[in-house]
Amino acid sequence: MRRLALVRIRVCTRCGRGGAELRAEDGASLTVRLDPARTVELRAGRRGEEFRWLTDVTLSQLAARGQHVREVVLDAVEGILRAFLTLDGGGQGEPEVVACTPGEGVAIALRGGHRLFATDEALAAPRRQPRDEPGAGGSGTLH
Repeated sequence: MRRLALVRIRVCTRCGRGGAELRAEDGASLTVRLDPARTVELRAGRRGEEFRWLTDVTLSQLAARGQHVREVVLDAVEGILRAFLTLDGGGQGEPEVVACTPGEGVAIALRGGHRLFATDEALAAPRRQPRDEPGAGGSGTLH
């Protein structure tokens, strides 16, 4: 596993979708796609908004239960990028590992100031894009 740092968050001017560009110390890089709302959340880094983000509520609720995020790991499972959060057991035994989307994992890491890692598989795997199933009435592409 390699530790990642945020390089920048880019935004598509056409659709608003973004990507968190992450880089390891050895130069390996990974871009995690972000939906427009997540892009705004992470790009602005605002804390004094009218509403709190779900990411912040989740981190607060974990802390209230005595659990803390130890690390976030991005991994490729069958060519699909996923994130795994390791939660300290709050003194209640073994750590718990929770799966989430890559965007959620990146948001938790960045908003909470937690360590972010990627496996070699995540850094090397070609990204498979979800496609509409045949006969579903879609074009087969999402962006």
